[in-house]
Amino acid sequence: MISYLLTVRQSIRIFLVILYVCCIAAISLLPPQDLPQVPLFPGADKMIHFLMYFILSVLFCWALRTEKHYHRVIFIILATIGWGMFMEFIQLVMRAGRSFSWYDIFANSLGVFVGILIYVATVMESQSRKNNIIKKPPKA
Repeated sequence: MISYLLTVRQSIRIFLVILYVCCIAAISLLPPQDLPQVPLFPGADKMIHFLMYFILSVLFCWALRTEKHYHRVIFIILATIGWGMFMEFIQLVMRAGRSFSWYDIFANSLGVFVGILIYVATVMESQSRKNNIIKKPPKA
């Protein structure tokens, strides 16, 4: 499955990242009364922030082919955390019922780091398995 995902054209990958960033912007900037009111546990919004940016960082790693270019991870960290901070500051300035929160920025950043770590570990494991299958000598 992982090896198949790595064969998807880069233009499609980048399109999906842009689409996802637009979704994050829409969700982040909509007034709270326009969002569905689902009763969850206290602090659930931080988990949602974590998951949104976890997914963003995984998509971004996939789009920029970090499995071939690990130096791009620094750019992804800066871009995704920067986007999360930008969204929080826009909420502060907009005053449409949304509020700035350092805890949201922390949850976003944590999601970014965990997403990148899991992406890199998963791709490395997949490539290791693929290399082990190729390198095994045929049984006599």
